Amino acid sequence: MSTPTGPLIASGRAADVFDQGDGTVLRRYRSEHDTELEARVMTWLYDEEVPVPEVHAASDRDLVMDRISGPTMLEDLGRRPWMMVAHARTLAALQRRYNSLTAPDWFPRHDGVPVGSSVVHLDLHPMNVMLGERGPVIIDWTNAGSGQGPFDAAMTYVLISAFEASGVKDRVGQRVVTDVFARSRGRKELEASLREACVYRLSDPNLTTGERTAVERMLK
Repeated sequence: MSTPTGPLIASGRAADVFDQGDGTVLRRYRSEHDTELEARVMTWLYDEEVPVPEVHAASDRDLVMDRISGPTMLEDLGRRPWMMVAHARTLAALQRRYNSLTAPDWFPRHDGVPVGSSVVHLDLHPMNVMLGERGPVIIDWTNAGSGQGPFDAAMTYVLISAFEASGVKDRVGQRVVTDVFARSRGRKELEASLREACVYRLSDPNLTTGERTAVERMLK
């Protein structure tokens, strides 16, 4: 694909996102990545009416998809903290929606993820939900595959709980969001998969020191 001509609009741990200026964005991974498989997963989900960006092209480390105009759920929480209960419930509803789907046989299976037939995202949190003009859209399907819904829910709980929040107000909000999410998803099932989710999370080499400490604390 051609070198992006638009500005860098986002940068994560694994990829950079550029505005193509035509209503699409280019997500470029910094290391080798099977973007064609990710595009296939997202296209299948799009056809199943899961709210994901429509993919237009994939090649090598590049993925071109619709640009979603709007803030992330986390950004919106920063501006409107009174929305934390509503957003936590929305996050749970989005996850229930795609977990209810049976993953095709060609969906990836990841070591450390309990075998199951449900679609799992494995990285769902408020930074990976965009609040677009037509409603919330789930982004970053890099880690998606097949597995068990409760494990996916436990992963979300671990991700949010271990997020390095700064300040008392943010930490209180963090606890509210995790509590509402757990109750909305089913705390008993989620907690049954919590230890496995912590172990899986600790296998990520990109964890910060603070995140690793928080996850290890949950294991005790």
